[in-house]
Amino acid sequence: MKYCLECGKALASETSKFCDNCGTKVNAASPPIQNPEQKEPVLTINEEKNPYLALLCSFFIPGLGQVYNGLTARGIAFFFGTLIGVIIFIIPGFVIWIYGMYDAFSTAEKMNNKEIPFLPTKTAHLIIFIILAIFIIAIVAFIIFITVLSVMFAPLAHQITPAPALIK
Repeated sequence: MKYCLECGKALASETSKFCDNCGTKVNAASPPIQNPEQKEPVLTINEEKNPYLALLCSFFIPGLGQVYNGLTARGIAFFFGTLIGVIIFIIPGFVIWIYGMYDAFSTAEKMNNKEIPFLPTKTAHLIIFIILAIFIIAIVAFIIFITVLSVMFAPLAHQITPAPALIK
């Protein structure tokens, strides 16, 4: 029989992921407690997200706060939603970006309050997301730069007249 490390109550089954009594996530790798009344010090990992760090991540790169919270697919959706919104319509892109910051902050708080299951931060996902985001932003900036240059210098191309053809 396994017991919850937080409240000491018996778990419903050996494969339970959350305690039915207090809602704490049960770590499958931790050894079961044999006697819940015995108050021995138990090493537990503090599973908390920093909501302000999630907000700050989403401020600098849209979607990074969601990736920090363990929601990689949602982070990718916020990144591309913001990027497309800014490129096409500007204002909706900023609205998506601000909502992404709010979502990252509130999701981290909900995980800390155990309202939703805790998802660990995957460092590899964070690094890959940052690298790809910077790469995509650089490509989009380059395309915009080239487009602006071509629009600026298009009138000059029409002013240049070719040399007259030699008539025989």
